[in-house]
Amino acid sequence: MPYYFRLPNIDDLTLSQQAALNETEQIALSGGPGTGKSVVSLYRHLANHGNGSRSLLITYTTTLARYLSECCRLRNPEASRNVRSAYAGRPKRRENFSEIIIDEAQDLDAEYFDQISGFSISYGADDAQILYPEHSSTKEELEERFENNVEYVLDRNFRSTLAIMTFARVAFPNAYIPQNTLDALANNPGEKPTLIVTDGNPLFNENARSKRDDAIKEIIETFRTDTHNIAILLPFKNTVKEYHDILDEMDIAHSFYYEDQKEFPNGCPPIDNVHITTFKSAKGLEFDTVLVPDFGSMDYLCNKYDVIDWNDFYVAVTRARTNLYLFSNNNIPQLNNVVE
Repeated sequence: MPYYFRLPNIDDLTLSQQAALNETEQIALSGGPGTGKSVVSLYRHLANHGNGSRSLLITYTTTLARYLSECCRLRNPEASRNVRSAYAGRPKRRENFSEIIIDEAQDLDAEYFDQISGFSISYGADDAQILYPEHSSTKEELEERFENNVEYVLDRNFRSTLAIMTFARVAFPNAYIPQNTLDALANNPGEKPTLIVTDGNPLFNENARSKRDDAIKEIIETFRTDTHNIAILLPFKNTVKEYHDILDEMDIAHSFYYEDQKEFPNGCPPIDNVHITTFKSAKGLEFDTVLVPDFGSMDYLCNKYDVIDWNDFYVAVTRARTNLYLFSNNNIPQLNNVVE
C-alpha cells in the first residue's frame, strides 16, 4: 500500500505560518521538528506557481524531495516538477527562477550557497537536525548570510504527542525543546513510547533476535491500514538491507531506501506505508508509527562511528506522530519515567 499523504489544509495553518506564507520578502523559517517548516515552504512554492512566478523548492535528501514533489503533483504539476534534491545539482541562472526555497537549509554548506548567490533565497532550518556537521550551516551562519530575510519562528508541534516530545526532551538533553512546545501539546497527550528489551544482542543471540522480529511483525500487523504509515528507521545502509530481508521473510510488503546512487540511480522510489530507511533519509518525513531497533546502542554507535551522532537518533524518534517503539538489548533505567 502506498504512503498516505497527510498535508494540512491551507486554511488550517496557524497565524505565524500564514504570515510566513504570505510574506512578500524572502523569509527565514526556524523551529523544531513537526512545527511546519516544510509545510510552509511547500505552500509558498505552490503559491508562487499559482501566481505565475516560477520557483524552485530544494531540500537535502532525495526522500524528502520525492515526498514534497508528490504533495505538489495533484495541486500543480509544474510545481511538482520544480522540486529538487540538493544532490541533483545547483540551479543555473538560465533556469530563471523567481525564488529558491530551501527546506532543511542547515544541511547545506557555505560553498553551496556561494554558488547560488544570484537567486532570491528563502529557507527553513533547525540546528538540532543537522545531518553532517562538517558540511552544514548553522542558524547563526544562515542569518548572517541572509541578513535581510524576514524571520519567522515556528514553535508549535503538529506532529508528535506530548508523551513523545517529553521523551525526546529527556533522551536528548542537547536538543532545545522549549516548555511552551510541550504545553501546546496538552490536548494531545498520547501514550508513552514503548521500550522493548530483547535481553541480549539479536546479532549473536537467537532468542533475542526472535523476540525482536516477533515484536516487529506484531507491531506492523497491529497498526497497518491504508491510512497508517509505519517506518523502521536505522543508522546505516547495511542495516536497511538487513531489515529489508527480515520483512521479506515475513512476507510483509514494504519499500526501502538509502542514499546510494549506484543502488538507487533514480533517487528514492515510491514510498509504501511500511518503509525502511536510514535516519538521515527519514529527515522531513513523518510516520504514524516508528520503530527504532538500534536505540539501545545509541551511545556505543555514536562513540564508535563518526558518521552517526545523537542528532540522527533525535531525527528518528521525532518522525513519530503517535506510536514510538524503541528496542534495546538491556533496560535503560534513566528513561524509565518516560517509556513503557
